[in-house]
Amino acid sequence: MIGLNKAFAFLFGANLVAQSAAFAPAVKANLATKLGAISDDDVVDTATREARIMAPLSAVLASLSPLSGISPANAVPSANVFESNLRKNFPGALSNSAIALRVAASLRDRGYTSTNTLFGSSLCSDEINDTAESLVGDFQNKLGVEGVFNLGGLGGLPFVGISGMGAFTSHCPVDGKIFIVFGPHVGISDDGTVGKVERVGKNSVSTSCGAGIGAYKAIMATDTKKEAKDTLGTKDFQEEYIIAQLSNRLDALKGQEPSNETITYVTNKMYDLVWEMLRSEINAFTTKPDFWGSVSEVTLLGGIVVNRGHGGSVSGGEDFFQPLMLKSLAKDGESDVYGEVFGDFPALARPHRAAKYV
Repeated sequence: MIGLNKAFAFLFGANLVAQSAAFAPAVKANLATKLGAISDDDVVDTATREARIMAPLSAVLASLSPLSGISPANAVPSANVFESNLRKNFPGALSNSAIALRVAASLRDRGYTSTNTLFGSSLCSDEINDTAESLVGDFQNKLGVEGVFNLGGLGGLPFVGISGMGAFTSHCPVDGKIFIVFGPHVGISDDGTVGKVERVGKNSVSTSCGAGIGAYKAIMATDTKKEAKDTLGTKDFQEEYIIAQLSNRLDALKGQEPSNETITYVTNKMYDLVWEMLRSEINAFTTKPDFWGSVSEVTLLGGIVVNRGHGGSVSGGEDFFQPLMLKSLAKDGESDVYGEVFGDFPALARPHRAAKYV
């Protein structure tokens, strides 16, 4: 059943891609020698989300029937609340296996192999992101790499810092390539609640991501700016850092009740935090003249991991990933390769692909 669920999730994502391919724009490469800053509007807003027109699942199943011999009546996962909220709040999200298949094919075309590739991830340390069917696991299988350097801490922020990034990049094979996948995560429960997820052995849903949503709740409850700055450096410094950095980014949510839309907004702001910290750490090394003497290319895949529930009466299945960025950095500049791999979702990624290069 797991294999059937995985196959369905892949075909479901592929079908959506095929139906939206006609909207793909021409892709223009942007070149630079340094990763640029992120702007205040680099978040996929509600209007952009609602503008994405997704085909009803019934139509998808009907179109799959001639290929698979499975009718909509007896196919796995029919349309449900999880899927409708996934499409509404994280448009363009594809199953982990579909993401890994697309990106790995592109990387192989760029010369990435099992012996010359150093793989790193900056995802949240939550165990829900480290399962047999996780995005990282899928990439390890499709790229043929065995190890992964874990850069991420709470919320997916690369809390390893300059020292950790230095250790990571120093492990790159001679004239090798570096691939990093990064971003925050968020759950969607079986009843469609964004920010909640069923976990194996638990009798009730739990929060995902606890770090991001916990920071959001603390900020909404009180003025935490001074408190967060005063307490940085204590035993809970990762969460306190997230609170401090989010505190001036959530003004639009003040006075609003928590909802699927507010948690989606918080998750996008968490993505910005992860990218800003990662960009700073990467720039500390890629701007050094001797860095490119041992590394030929660095590719970055950024987005949002969407966890789905497991255990109990929940059907489970693969997690999803909403791709927001795919860039490659080399000695002679930086190029946006998102369009080559995910150009079928132009409205989704445009804010993150707009001129941000120095």
